[in-house]
Amino acid sequence: MDKGKKNRSRSLHGRKFVFDWDVGEDTSRDQNKHEVQFFGRGLTAGVDVNAQKKSRSTFYKDEKRRTEKETEKGDRLAHELNKQRRCDERHWRDKPLNEMTERDWRIFREDFNITIKGGPVPKPLRSWDEAGIPNEIYKAILKVGYKDPTPIQRQAIPIGLQNRDIIGVAETGSGKTCAFLIPLLSWITSLPKMERQEDKDEGPYAIILAPTRELAQQIEVETKKVGELLDINTLAIIGGASKEDQGMKLRMGVEVVIATPGRLLDVLENRYLMLNQCSYVILDEADRMLDLGFEADVKKILEYLPMSNMKPDTDDTENEEILMKNFQSREKYRQTVMFTATMSPAIERLARLFETTSCCTYWFYRTPG
Repeated sequence: MDKGKKNRSRSLHGRKFVFDWDVGEDTSRDQNKHEVQFFGRGLTAGVDVNAQKKSRSTFYKDEKRRTEKETEKGDRLAHELNKQRRCDERHWRDKPLNEMTERDWRIFREDFNITIKGGPVPKPLRSWDEAGIPNEIYKAILKVGYKDPTPIQRQAIPIGLQNRDIIGVAETGSGKTCAFLIPLLSWITSLPKMERQEDKDEGPYAIILAPTRELAQQIEVETKKVGELLDINTLAIIGGASKEDQGMKLRMGVEVVIATPGRLLDVLENRYLMLNQCSYVILDEADRMLDLGFEADVKKILEYLPMSNMKPDTDDTENEEILMKNFQSREKYRQTVMFTATMSPAIERLARLFETTSCCTYWFYRTPG
């Protein structure tokens, strides 16, 4: 090799390499589509979702393809839908009970100025024939002359019939007496009459406390109107009457005792009366009772009540089925009903005396004038 001879550089023929090409030279453009193609109706892959749904609906609605059973089902659903639309346009007074909606019940409570507070509250009463009370009590109510339920009666009675405690806030003359009497008498009449006669020495099934003698007498009159028709004995224990005479009547046996706190405590301390089977405690006009200084007497009266019928601190006390079953038995849980015209801290303190469980639910009703 000639060392003096120089290496010649490679010639590129004077041309520069071109990396781009003409679109017309791309033969794979239509073979492998990387982008979504739009065609037909203008949607992806030519599929119109709305048109598909419409076609599917048309397919199932085709009378030729529907069986006789499917046709009857469709007609029935259409009838129910039209019926529901017509019901929604009617006032709650024009509807049967089974067609009432939540909106109807809300309007119902607004019409009667009923305000509620608490857990699962049962539906209020629209009329006496929808109350679900025993037939003998229903007849007694009509015979006494009770017409339409008052607002406090409409909501308090269904809750009382569920074996639940109640605090009712209502004005005087709003029908409170009947509101607590109907559930009370419903329970007593459910007990065998023979057992009621055999257990008369154990004391009454219920006590009703009133702040004054006059109010106790009024409650006695109203209670006897219905109680005598049901063969239920009632006695008022008030001042101004002989304790010996009252003791004699108590020994003969009474199911319901109406009393002022002071006189009832005196009778209990002198052994004229026992409360061994008392499962119903009612306080009427509790605010006046506190104003008259009866709070200490009420606390002492509670000590005479049996502990065996207190509601257990379990979830069973919130189970409606268990409460209803217990309500229809002799071993009924103690039930407390309190009515007041005002809801003051003193009333709340008194209400806590009757609490039987940590999750006890109280109900509030207000019927403003």
